[in-house]
Amino acid sequence: MRTCSLFAAIVTGVVAVSGAGAQAATSRQGAITGRVTDQSTGLPVPSAAVVVTGSTIGALTNDSGVFTMRAVPAGTHQLRASRVGYGPAVRTVAVTGGQSVTADFIINHVPFVLEEVVTTATGEQRTRELGNTVAKLDAAKLVEAAPISNMQDLLNSRVAGVTLIQQNGNVGFGSRVRIRGLSSASLSNDPLVYVDGIKVETGSPDLTVFSGGGKPSFLNDIDPDEIESMEIVKGPSAATLYGTQAANGVIRITTKRAKPGRTQWMAFDEEGYSKDVTDYPGQYYSQGTATGTGATRQCLPWQQVAGQCTITQLFSRNLLRDANTTPLTSGYHGDRGIQINGGSEQIRYFISGGLDHEGGILQMPKMEQDFLRQERGVTVLPGEQLNPNELKRINLRSNLSALLSNNVDLTLSSGYVNSEIRIPQTGDNTQGILGAALFGSANPAKAANPWGFARPAEGFSESIYRRDSRFTNSLQTNWHPWSFITARGTVGLDYLRYSDEANNTSGQGCKICGLNRQGLRTINDYTSAKYTVDLGTTLTRQLTSRIESKTSVGAQYIRDRLDGTLNTANVFPPGITRIDAGAIKTSGERTIETNTLGQYVEQQFGLDQRLYVTGALRYDQNSAFGKQNRSARYPKVSASWVALENGGGMRYLRWLDELRLRSAFGVSGQQPGPVDALRYLSPITSSVLGGDQPAVTLAGLGNEALKPERSQEFETGFDAGFVHSRANVQVTYYNKRTTDALIQRVLPGSLGATVSRIENVGVVTNTGVEVSFNGRLIDLSNAAFDLNVEVSRNKNKLVDLGGLPPITGFGYQNRVGYPLFGLWWPRMTSYSDANKNGIIEPSEVQVSADPQFGGSSVPTRTLSFTPTITLYKRLTFSSLLDRRAGFVNLNANEWFQCVPTQNCRAINDPSASLEDQAKAIAGGTGLGAYLEDASFWKLRELSMSYAIPEQYLGRAGVRSASLRLTARNLGIWSNFKSWDPEIATQGNDAAVYNFVQLTPPRIWTLRMTLGF
Repeated sequence: MRTCSLFAAIVTGVVAVSGAGAQAATSRQGAITGRVTDQSTGLPVPSAAVVVTGSTIGALTNDSGVFTMRAVPAGTHQLRASRVGYGPAVRTVAVTGGQSVTADFIINHVPFVLEEVVTTATGEQRTRELGNTVAKLDAAKLVEAAPISNMQDLLNSRVAGVTLIQQNGNVGFGSRVRIRGLSSASLSNDPLVYVDGIKVETGSPDLTVFSGGGKPSFLNDIDPDEIESMEIVKGPSAATLYGTQAANGVIRITTKRAKPGRTQWMAFDEEGYSKDVTDYPGQYYSQGTATGTGATRQCLPWQQVAGQCTITQLFSRNLLRDANTTPLTSGYHGDRGIQINGGSEQIRYFISGGLDHEGGILQMPKMEQDFLRQERGVTVLPGEQLNPNELKRINLRSNLSALLSNNVDLTLSSGYVNSEIRIPQTGDNTQGILGAALFGSANPAKAANPWGFARPAEGFSESIYRRDSRFTNSLQTNWHPWSFITARGTVGLDYLRYSDEANNTSGQGCKICGLNRQGLRTINDYTSAKYTVDLGTTLTRQLTSRIESKTSVGAQYIRDRLDGTLNTANVFPPGITRIDAGAIKTSGERTIETNTLGQYVEQQFGLDQRLYVTGALRYDQNSAFGKQNRSARYPKVSASWVALENGGGMRYLRWLDELRLRSAFGVSGQQPGPVDALRYLSPITSSVLGGDQPAVTLAGLGNEALKPERSQEFETGFDAGFVHSRANVQVTYYNKRTTDALIQRVLPGSLGATVSRIENVGVVTNTGVEVSFNGRLIDLSNAAFDLNVEVSRNKNKLVDLGGLPPITGFGYQNRVGYPLFGLWWPRMTSYSDANKNGIIEPSEVQVSADPQFGGSSVPTRTLSFTPTITLYKRLTFSSLLDRRAGFVNLNANEWFQCVPTQNCRAINDPSASLEDQAKAIAGGTGLGAYLEDASFWKLRELSMSYAIPEQYLGRAGVRSASLRLTARNLGIWSNFKSWDPEIATQGNDAAVYNFVQLTPPRIWTLRMTLGF
């Protein structure tokens, strides 16, 4: 509580002093006005930022390149002008109270800027002041170069150390975001996401209606066309001041801000289509006659060798490529929007709206349409059954900025999203569409119904939706009553309402799925509300001519609440699907709430604008902590030294623009589950004397000593710029150690309590190296070639489990000395064709008795190349090629074909390779025979854009126009035997396997953008 009292005292003192001196301060303030122009052309540079160094006083230039800063304290100040694509310019001005001074800037085009301004927990800072790396993505520029319609395409393979793990290729589904590996065995490994200063929901909660794996992500509610920039804080060394929940990193998103000047309009229309080009395996059936009886049966080659039968003919077909049976078709992509911005220096506005409509690549097969028309006696089938995968989304945004007085500015950001995703039955599912075909039969006797499990007509008959409506609001204000004091405040609410719905009409749907055939209706409604209050004050003083001081104090309050109602009904009368008409009903409620109150203090000293040393402490109280550990302290220390600038004056180092050395150490945490620390009861219904009575049972034993998981990280590295900003490189080494890791301890039954409880007993480490390179390798007047390279390597290890045995699940183990969620299966140890007959028999295959470690379930090495060619400053070509390596995946697709359904080539065709035959034999007892190296290369993106010359636009009243053609998912190269090694069916860190999910389709899009 002392920290809270100290903070309150400081803030109160600052407000009192500032209020008393505000009137006097006004008389000692002046203004700065000026113009920013391009060095090479002499033309004005709009949207350039001019700031007073060491403060938040600043302004943006208008269309004429003119800026005005008011309420600048009298005295000598250093000004800095910068803009994306330009090198910064610095000059010193003297301000006299009550007067205006002029300061013009000339800035120069540079390919890459090493020093940038980023937003931290304490406000905006120059990267040279930070001891840690912060990756900054110019989202507006990326979207302009290659139209990007969702967040996963914006983030994927753009930043070293940031990995996105694909679930499947269904329209509307998301990816897991992992930064610097996995740290928790029990909690989410997702990073925090802030939009315009407030915490927002971006997770991928499991669908509460069954679809077979994978799930949408609320991260994709954020429209890339609305984003100005993204900053990625990678670990505790940088995220300390974000407190509890920041151990997995933080992604800060800033939406577009208005630019002063005349009103400008921008409209775009993007159309495209998608196609699945996967070479899916076919189905095989080796027909024969039984020895002795002569009965027709399936006869596998090894069974013939054993004398059980005689092969008569090998049949094959491919249900996924046959025109009459394939559920695959061409998908549709449409995205259109409009943006408006403008205003005066006092009031500015940015308004945007967008419509996104995507149709998936699944359709009901022709054969199944005919079957249903005959079965139902109808001529028209419901559209949602013919096309089970579709996304419709509306995005609206309004960002208003106002200068309330000379020293107070305010920004109100409001965003609205309405989304509807129709979800198909895929994946690990008896109704799965791909599984129905892949596990079908080539047996000609089953030609009328060749499908495996439920036929597609049944799976397509159940409609599943996730719908969400979201309203995100934030209010940000800055107040600088004195040149050395800046106060800021942010309040906001991310309000999300979403529902999972399933509908299956009586007499339709899956015949082998229990009550579903008699009718199903599920409506599960959830309301998520995240409240953010973030207040801070920074005092900046020049202690001597060489030493400056910056002191920041702040407080943050975060409240997360989730409320849900769950309602399901089965067994309906024909033609009725109202939930109250069901004969069997179940319902329930769910409420989850956590509250975090944190305070921090940070002190930074700078020497000669080149050496910066920073220390900080964050103090958190959290409702999920146990009674004995109601608070947590997170310290931080860092140093940054600009060792050389402009070669340090040494002739032989003139090619070195800047060399900066940096190091940081910080601590952050992960809160336990909302009720993990509590002893609580759960309501049940009990039968007493033949009647149902309300009762309760012990649901959670609780743990009063429960603490947050605590992650501490040491990071060090350097940044270097070369050859007049034509290239820069960043190299970082990190060592992250998570202690007090939360582990589920199994309790002895003699306690007569719950089966297990959560305890702080584990230790996990992550170490790695990250390298980022940006360079302009060719720089001519009419041609330029840029190259971005991102490299990372991570080593993850579970160091301690507190003496507990390994935690095991479906194919994974959390075992000391190995990576979290490493894959473990009994493996095929050897095979040989001992009798040289070309057929592998069961006696010729050996399988391990126990599960063996196969490898990490997530990539440990990543590499990406993004080359860009620009011709005549109008025609641009770019691409994205990436490499993921150092991980394995279970090829459950081939295993299921070869073992349970026995319809793969390896088990039926004697000409199959000996290795494939051996795996098919071993798979019966050693599923790990299909645990394969999942390393791959993927060409994710190719794009071409063309800016139409202005002389062709003037008569049409158009300011600018461009065309962009983009293709995605163009090729994948891997030794993995199934179609996409990146897919993880269930979409979580545990139970990773690759099973009958669609791969992301190949997509072609064309966008036209017009500016007015």
